[in-house]
Amino acid sequence: MSRGRAAVVLRRKFDSTFSWIVTLGALGTSTYVLLNPFPGNGFGHQLEFIAIMAPLTWFMWMVGAHSVVEIHDSGVLVVNWFRRYWVPWAELASVEATREVALVTTSGQRINVAVGAFSAASSLRGSRVQSRIREAIEQHRPHPAPSDGGGVRKSLDLAPWHFAGMVAFLLVVAWIGLWRG
Repeated sequence: MSRGRAAVVLRRKFDSTFSWIVTLGALGTSTYVLLNPFPGNGFGHQLEFIAIMAPLTWFMWMVGAHSVVEIHDSGVLVVNWFRRYWVPWAELASVEATREVALVTTSGQRINVAVGAFSAASSLRGSRVQSRIREAIEQHRPHPAPSDGGGVRKSLDLAPWHFAGMVAFLLVVAWIGLWRG
C-alpha cells in the first residue's frame, strides 16, 4: 500500500533545529580541518579524522533531526532514532500523551514516539508538545478506521545513504586539502 504524501509532519522544532545547527557546524569544522591539514600529516591522518568525525556527526543528526511523526491518510509513520514504525489506522487503538507520547496498537504493543519524549522544558509548560502530537494524530484519524491495515511494521532505520554520502564528501574534501597543500 502506498502511503502517499504526509498530511501532517511533526517534529520537535527546537531539537530538530539545534541538531541541524550542530550537524552543519561539525561538517563545516571538518571541512575546514580537512582543507587545511597540519604540515606533515598525510592521507592516513585525514582518514583517522574522518573515522572519528563522520560517525559523531551522523549520530548527532540521527538523534535530533531524523526523528519525525508523519500522519498519512492510511496511518501513522513514526521515525525514532534508529527505528521506523508504520501503524495503519486499523491497528491504532489509542494515543497516550502524558509526559511522553505512545501509540497503543490493537494488540497492546506500545510504540514510544521520540519527538514526543519527555523533556523538562515541555513538562514545565504542561506537556504542550505531547498534547499537540496527540491532538494532531486524533484530528486526522478517519472514523471509522479502514479495515485493510496490513499490520504494524517495524524496521531498522539507520539512514546508511546519508552516512555514506557524508563520508564520500569528507573523503573528497580530504583529497582536495592534501592536493592543495
